[in-house]
Amino acid sequence: MRRLVATLLASLLALPLAIAAGVSPGQRALLLLRVLAYDRALRSRAGDAVQVAVVYQAGAAASEAERDDLLVAFADVARTVVVGGRPVRAVPVPWRGGAELEALLAARRASAVYACPGLLEAAGEIEAAARRQRALTFAGDGAFVERGFAVALVDRGRRAGVLVAPAVAAAEGADLDSALLSLAELYDGGATGAGPRPRPPAGDPR
Repeated sequence: MRRLVATLLASLLALPLAIAAGVSPGQRALLLLRVLAYDRALRSRAGDAVQVAVVYQAGAAASEAERDDLLVAFADVARTVVVGGRPVRAVPVPWRGGAELEALLAARRASAVYACPGLLEAAGEIEAAARRQRALTFAGDGAFVERGFAVALVDRGRRAGVLVAPAVAAAEGADLDSALLSLAELYDGGATGAGPRPRPPAGDPR
């Protein structure tokens, strides 16, 4: 499983700009699940299934469109992929505040939260609710990591990057394998003000 994760992440990190900007919902869903597969604490955090809460802003076209695309993608991926020996399920969650989100995460024992576009201003509340319920936070925009999220897929010019805030991930209950962290860009701006530390592509002399 970890070899599959490494292969997928390496291929995503090598994507050119034109593709990185349009990573398909299927790739995004699979990436999220592969990151979870690198979480050594997943078995203790998940219930009978690995549940992903797809949080969206009701009435916002871009947010609802990504919600719909991701739900289809997760349903497709779940036909053939299990994570930590458990089936995968995704559930749509309209954003109505941190208290309601936390209650839903607790009831479903969600393992991950994915924030759709339009929720950047609510990132702090979403992360706080997820942290209390030991759910790993994901987004498709690096700005969410700067606002406190654990993981994002970001555009790095000629390639796509997986941005991870290890301290946030640990606070959310995850124990990410060093093999994942070696492929990702690490963000420690929340703790030190240093910001992201990009890892150059293979063969880059930097």
